[in-house]
Amino acid sequence: MPARASAAGTRVLVVTAHAGGNTQPVAAVIAALARRGCRVRVLAHPAVSAAYEASGAEFLPYRHARPWSPLAARPGIRSMLGWLGLASDRGIARDVAEELAREPADVVLVDCMVPVALAPARASGATTVLVLHAFSRYWTGQWRPTSPMGAWLRVRRAHPARHPADLAIVLTDPGLDPVDPSAIPAAGLVQAGPVLAGGGAAAGSAAGRVVVSFSTISYPGQREALQRTLDAVGALPVDAVVTLAPSLDAQELRIPANVERRGFTPHAELLPGARLLVGHGGHGTTMAALAAGVPVLVVAMSSHADQPLVGEAVARAGVGESLHREASVAQLRAAIERLLGDEAVAARAARLGERLRDADAAERAASAVLAAASG
Repeated sequence: MPARASAAGTRVLVVTAHAGGNTQPVAAVIAALARRGCRVRVLAHPAVSAAYEASGAEFLPYRHARPWSPLAARPGIRSMLGWLGLASDRGIARDVAEELAREPADVVLVDCMVPVALAPARASGATTVLVLHAFSRYWTGQWRPTSPMGAWLRVRRAHPARHPADLAIVLTDPGLDPVDPSAIPAAGLVQAGPVLAGGGAAAGSAAGRVVVSFSTISYPGQREALQRTLDAVGALPVDAVVTLAPSLDAQELRIPANVERRGFTPHAELLPGARLLVGHGGHGTTMAALAAGVPVLVVAMSSHADQPLVGEAVARAGVGESLHREASVAQLRAAIERLLGDEAVAARAARLGERLRDADAAERAASAVLAAASG
């Protein structure tokens, strides 16, 4: 087993993936570790090198992993198969084993998107930490033996239950996502809370605009759902802004006169003063809005992600609503009008925002990592 370093010299290897919303929370935890003097290396797809280098890590691109991009447009079944291939990519496992042989680590942080990395991490003798950056109920459901992913990972000998981590860190809010520790394959569990970009934004305003922000990942039917949302907003006496990802061709969309069009824009620039966010139910986008005290209308784009669970949680907490991705313009318009006019929803969102902003999830996660390494 590798010798344990002091906190200031702890060697950390992070194994992650180019998967959209996972980059920001993982990078924030890395930055917290780097501030404490840890030496952090990141193994991931080349497309995300800049984000991790900016967090203070040494970036190492995968050499044996198969080519991968979440931005590629895939119809439903091909999309699901693509994610299954990522989770069980033996090229990633080979890269992890080779990197740990080249230079050992005291701790290996494994992104839940790539559980195939758990086996070589455990075999190295390092403390192994599984990082869940979406609702835990989604992952425990995906890992069930009867689910497509659970069955596939068992066949590929990459199921996390086969190589349980020493610690699991869940980066979600306990009130929105109560965790069942018995369902997570790890010896210990810490629920640190959602990691907020920039530490969270200020509370919303009754006079602010509507923000429309769908995923940077290309989901089937997303362009059509976004167009119906824009048509609904265009029929209302509100100001709005829409962010358009590279996967969405702005030339194919009709942008109403009351909607400002932007490319990728950090949430911290859009959410202060907003009245409502209409989004796809991505964990990071939704938590950013709620931390800003902004109610959310979730139009979940994928049943193969945690987006429907996020929508259910938002509705259950009384801080927004959830609609099906095929909701009509009339249904979208009615939901937007209800949320904009409901003072009780706005008040609950403001209170939830205060609680989320008070949590420092990245620092809590870093403390848990170092405690596990020293144990």
